[in-house]
Amino acid sequence: MENKNKYWKGLEELNNDPKFLQNKKNEFAEGIPLEEVLTEQDGELTSNRRDFLKYFGFGVSAVALAACNKAPVKNVIPYIVKPENITPGIPNFYATTTDTGVSILVKTREGRPIKIEGNTESPLFKGGVGAVEHASLLGLYDNDRFKTAMVSGTETDWNSIDNKISADLAKAKNIRIVSGTVNSPSTKKAIAEFAAKYPGTKHVTFEAVSNSAIIQATQQSFGKAVMPGYRFDKAKVIVSFGADFLGSWISPVEYSKQWVINRKINPERPEMSRHIQFETNLSVTGACADVRFPIKPSAEGVLLVSLYNQVAKLAGAAALSGLPNMELPLNSVEITAKELWNAKGNSIVVSGSNSLEHQLLVNGINSLLGNIGTTVDLDNYSNMKWSNDAEFEAFVTEMNNGGVDAVIFYNTNPLYNYYNPKRFADGLKKVATTISTSRSADETSALCKYNTPD
Repeated sequence: MENKNKYWKGLEELNNDPKFLQNKKNEFAEGIPLEEVLTEQDGELTSNRRDFLKYFGFGVSAVALAACNKAPVKNVIPYIVKPENITPGIPNFYATTTDTGVSILVKTREGRPIKIEGNTESPLFKGGVGAVEHASLLGLYDNDRFKTAMVSGTETDWNSIDNKISADLAKAKNIRIVSGTVNSPSTKKAIAEFAAKYPGTKHVTFEAVSNSAIIQATQQSFGKAVMPGYRFDKAKVIVSFGADFLGSWISPVEYSKQWVINRKINPERPEMSRHIQFETNLSVTGACADVRFPIKPSAEGVLLVSLYNQVAKLAGAAALSGLPNMELPLNSVEITAKELWNAKGNSIVVSGSNSLEHQLLVNGINSLLGNIGTTVDLDNYSNMKWSNDAEFEAFVTEMNNGGVDAVIFYNTNPLYNYYNPKRFADGLKKVATTISTSRSADETSALCKYNTPD
């Protein structure tokens, strides 16, 4: 059977890179006329034995001549004055923090970062590092990163763009800074100084995967608008409704280090924690659970009501009336409630839903179990995934109403992540001054007048 697949030696040949095509022409001193020797039909010979040997000898000679061509010279020049912090062959490690807030060590050789490792001295992450943090290293080697500042798609120098932006901001009354969760003290200080200079500035936080409902529910339930500090290391029974806290939910590196403590049996901890997972799709956390219940997304709220009523029954509290209840085979919801009650004060219930009603139910269950202040810490709260959906919706409405004069997008791409991209794009077009600090081109930066890579 004839093989019609075409294979390339690399991306250079696939993309017809000019340098590759030039080098390809010089691969041999002269072209080898194999078409005169072989036909296209199964490589049959069209010449006699003497001609074949003549062409074969010519081909060997051509390859030998090509091998004699001089290769490009690459000189290795030693340091005349060696930098104090660089020793060739000896890696350096730099402690830093990723955009996700994880403490890491970056391994470098001669100034080139080559590997990311966890920082064992971090009391929060304890040397842990996740896939997102490992992958962040690739961004440093992105050939498509902006090389310099750009105005309307045309490259410019920094002094010129600074002057233009300063002039535009001086005329702006309502300025918005849109970013993801910011934990850097220096960045927070810079935003505060900017807002002091331009009083009409407001900072809006936006996350692609929002957990704003947790903060809002905590405010309504306990009077604190915070992201609770979940302590899985103190929980003997863990019940999760779709929260992939070992994979992607809020702070998975931190939670993984906590969760694993009570999953290892030793003389100090003779009993292993119990982990029950209710979820729709199989997640990393669900795969590690002791018991996993596959449920429909529409069933999560009903199951939370059912679990609340079962726990309330054990606590002698009033049940939620007028709401539907649901039981799983083998009375699994009732059994889950009994397991939580037997570990009251040392249990935890979490939900990955961004529904306010669901999170209020979760707060109610944890309150009945006495988990607030132990496994759900409102004093030592988390600073991860700090976003406000209501503020961002108000910002989009402001743009569409023409109430925003300038907007700065700090390393965020809401046009791609927002659920209604057309409404967002229509509003952005009504803003006179739009600035993006993204390191490479994305959907939001493509609509911005100024691109100033961070």
